[in-house]
Amino acid sequence: MGPVRSFRLPGPLDAWLEERLALHLHKSFSEIIVELVHGGLRLREGYMPVHRRSLELLVRDGDTARLEAYRLALEDTFGGEYLAHLDRWLVADGIAVTPAS
Repeated sequence: MGPVRSFRLPGPLDAWLEERLALHLHKSFSEIIVELVHGGLRLREGYMPVHRRSLELLVRDGDTARLEAYRLALEDTFGGEYLAHLDRWLVADGIAVTPAS
């Protein structure tokens, strides 16, 4: 038996899933769907400003231990590009960020 799909999936989504399955043979269809849903939820509107404000407060308070822990958690959860974007945002707003990671 081949892969089971709902005929209600839009064509572009089905093509995207096919591509991911071919690129990530070690992952199941369910794993890829969960990553898609999780990725959409974790980056929903409002998350980035919350993280940016939290980093700003930690920088301004000089709380380097908590700042480093928060940065490591963000990088682990969202990736280095996400953290770099937050850093650029802070620098653009005049907040000196000297990441330890």
